[in-house]
Amino acid sequence: MLLLDEPFGALDANVRRDLRRWLREIHEELGITTLFVTHDQEEALDRVVILNEGKIVQQGTPEEICHDPASAFIMPFLGDTNVIETTVNRGRAAFDGLLVDAPGCADGPAEILLRPNDLAWAPNEAGGIPATISRVLDRPGSRRLVALTPSGQALEVDAEPDLMVARSSQGYLKILRSRVFAREQ
Repeated sequence: MLLLDEPFGALDANVRRDLRRWLREIHEELGITTLFVTHDQEEALDRVVILNEGKIVQQGTPEEICHDPASAFIMPFLGDTNVIETTVNRGRAAFDGLLVDAPGCADGPAEILLRPNDLAWAPNEAGGIPATISRVLDRPGSRRLVALTPSGQALEVDAEPDLMVARSSQGYLKILRSRVFAREQ
């Protein structure tokens, strides 16, 4: 058994990437069990166990964890997440005039969770949430927008790198995917 506790924590991104590939090859070639403690989900190999205050809150493959988070704790733990406080009534959560389906969520206080790629910016189309761009964050190969909704909620949105948009641009946010969880009291 190979036990590793945050082995790549102090390394730069390129070295981390190369060592992750090398460790994956060793793991597959030798067929040994590896226990890898990390806060970086990209380093997860075959099975992920997520702990919160010493208790297991979800376990499964990386795909299961990412595509079907079991709680509102999991999504922000794994990466950038917009969190919108709301109330669920009859299986729907309201936000800035938009109703979002909340299957299986009890009526009462809740949170809508959206990753930046769960939203789309539409400069000329109605049908979403009206919003104003407050910041444009350019990164190599990507562009992220920070958009303010009528209620003052700042939401991060991933956009195409060549999308021409500037601060103060007006448009609409379309929700492509969302998760709604009852707010933990």
